[in-house]
Amino acid sequence: QEPPFLAINKRKGKQDMAEVERTKDGVVVLDFNDLKSEKDLTSSIEAGFGFSGIGLLIVKNVPSFADLRKQLLPLAPRYAALPKEVLDKTAHKESNYSFGWSHGKEILRPGQFDTYKGSYYNNPQHDDPFNGREDLIKEFPESCHPNIWPVEDFPHLRDAFMQLGQLMVNVGLLVAKQCDRYASREIQGYSSSLSTIIAESLTCKARLLQYFAINDDPTARTRDSWCGWHNDHSSLTGLCPAMYFSMDGNSVKEEDIVCPDSQAGLWARKRDGTEFKVNVPKDCIAFQIGECSQVMTGGLLRATPHAVQALAYPQSVDVSRSTFAVFMQPNTDVVLSLPPGKDAAQAAVGQYKEGMTFAEFSKATIENFYTE
Repeated sequence: QEPPFLAINKRKGKQDMAEVERTKDGVVVLDFNDLKSEKDLTSSIEAGFGFSGIGLLIVKNVPSFADLRKQLLPLAPRYAALPKEVLDKTAHKESNYSFGWSHGKEILRPGQFDTYKGSYYNNPQHDDPFNGREDLIKEFPESCHPNIWPVEDFPHLRDAFMQLGQLMVNVGLLVAKQCDRYASREIQGYSSSLSTIIAESLTCKARLLQYFAINDDPTARTRDSWCGWHNDHSSLTGLCPAMYFSMDGNSVKEEDIVCPDSQAGLWARKRDGTEFKVNVPKDCIAFQIGECSQVMTGGLLRATPHAVQALAYPQSVDVSRSTFAVFMQPNTDVVLSLPPGKDAAQAAVGQYKEGMTFAEFSKATIENFYTE
């Protein structure tokens, strides 16, 4: 049953639901120019991130985004093709593989390690946000470790990664301000600020992903065949539209080809259990609400489970996929506080316990997905 505070707010000046723009598939669309001018977009936030939404919306007309996407995503298959001994130089066990290269360490589903994709993690804003403070790095290695870059073996990765990551955080901050606008109208005594959390964060995390071509597996693809069902545990996640590549072994033959399987890619699970294929135009950024925001709004904003379905065979032969995700999240010492009058059951986030800091919440989440 829909919570009572989700009734449509009729206060003067609020965006009308009829003004909410959507793609032909029904995904909510925000215009960057409206975000920049601070137009009221609260009905769009409700439609995308509220109880009846899919936990995702997209932003169009973002300057420079298309060019930065083309600059970064083709680096993923090229980096992943480097020899294992080169890739292993940037693998970092001490941070639970939360910095540098990661392959085969994450659990795709219970009992199965994920070897279908490789990831490169780093902070998209700061190479060493805590100036090498050993105490913080030791206590919170998943968040506070300095960035790890393949400076000698792949030097052009850093700038492309950081430029796109910073653009996506800047747009995410504008989306977060609209989330605060919506929450402050709907929740009496709302004092948290998603936008302040993102603006003050020193620990945002970005992930460049490379999904490998599947050349010899004819079994039917499940929704979670490339990435298992999960909620993001951050405050807000920015998602770059995927890019597909025609491959010749480990070499890229052609970039940004049309996806050969209409069922492959990102799926979200709606509140009623139905599954929804999410199609994001190449020139738009998608944003998903995360579990931190769900907690701090007492369930007003809702994270939604999502997964990635692999290309069906034989369309999958010699075709790989890359994408880029930016997780905007609180600093490690931020306490995830519920709004007045709400409890953990209403927040409905399983690993959350009242009084948790983000570092504690993040560690509890990551330990569900990684093991040695």
